[in-house]
Amino acid sequence: MSSRMDTGRVRKAWRVKIRGQDNLIGTLVYAPTAGKARYQRLLGTDSDYVTFADISVNRSAQDDLILPLADHAVATLDSEQKSTLTHTLRNDRFYTSADDRTMCSLAHAGLVRNTGRGWNEGEAYFVLTDTGRTAALSLMPLYPEYPEYRA
Repeated sequence: MSSRMDTGRVRKAWRVKIRGQDNLIGTLVYAPTAGKARYQRLLGTDSDYVTFADISVNRSAQDDLILPLADHAVATLDSEQKSTLTHTLRNDRFYTSADDRTMCSLAHAGLVRNTGRGWNEGEAYFVLTDTGRTAALSLMPLYPEYPEYRA
């Protein structure tokens, strides 16, 4: 097993081209297999005349995304904390009361920090720390479009 696989989960990248439509590079698609990448591109086209045979797929390993493995910090979180962490990742911040129980517990664990800024008294934006970003990324599904690929 390569050291790359030991440090994270690999979201495979594919270069997908439609004959006569795409530029020379093609479109980058993340999917578990070449067939699924081809199908995603077929669904994304606005032409009724494109067929499966018109679509070529090539592996683009240099564009793979490496998502971290879940660590001990994530194992101790409850479902509300995990949901809050992924929400913060998607939105780059979380706005709530400065004494919100969930956010305070995540701050105490070193996963988020209170920015000290908010629109109203007693409210604040929370942002992820580096550790929190890694933990949140480890919670993200490898292929959101394909729940059967949970690895």
